Amino acid sequence: MNGYALQQCLRAARKAREEAEAAAAAAAGEGDGAAGGGSGPESVQEERLRLRQFEQPGTLVTMPSGLQYRELAVGTGPEAALGSVLEITYTVYRLSSGAYYKYSSGGTPVFLFSLGYGKEGQDDVGTTYRFRLGDPGSLPRAVTPALVGMRQGGRRRVLVPPQLGWTDDKVGPRPATFGGQRRLIGHRDEPLLFEAELVRVRTAGDAGAGGEAPALPAGGGGFKLPAPPTFYGRTAAAQ
Repeated sequence: MNGYALQQCLRAARKAREEAEAAAAAAAGEGDGAAGGGSGPESVQEERLRLRQFEQPGTLVTMPSGLQYRELAVGTGPEAALGSVLEITYTVYRLSSGAYYKYSSGGTPVFLFSLGYGKEGQDDVGTTYRFRLGDPGSLPRAVTPALVGMRQGGRRRVLVPPQLGWTDDKVGPRPATFGGQRRLIGHRDEPLLFEAELVRVRTAGDAGAGGEAPALPAGGGGFKLPAPPTFYGRTAAAQ
């Protein structure tokens, strides 16, 4: 079962459970009076918040610059620092309609290109992208600061605003397939997700001279995700 199908199953299970709990709460309210009716909606809301983690995986981290990433897995190995030589496997996604980092409806990640996972018929399973953290053009500007402090074996999914992403052909990493190249060209002016799994870390001392963090505009470059749709056909302001 792919990720999208799993998400739909989870949503269906959540809806069925919410309906069952709402019915049980209503029945308890009729039998027990006001004291019994108050706990039902609260339990439904708690269950809704608990299940949201499956639609928006990991822990959301907002950096002082306003950039965001999700901590999908915490590593246990050496820690990445500016100047470290890193080896990663990665997958780049675009977002379908919705706002993945702000609310749970929509925002499903859609595959663009990857390295190290054998996607699109590539013979690249286990192949890594090697770079010095902080070198200009080695990563999109939004990704470099989000990988600082990451430990070997960890996995993070970084939200890449378009003005801090693949702004020109010098920004890496680049797709190896023709299809990936065309998809990146078609969507690089949109917010993208860069999911990196840190395979190996060489410390800054072992790798040589340290790098320097790219200058970032405050507030994540002024980028805001689209607001969710409302019942009245208009969009609410993104928070």
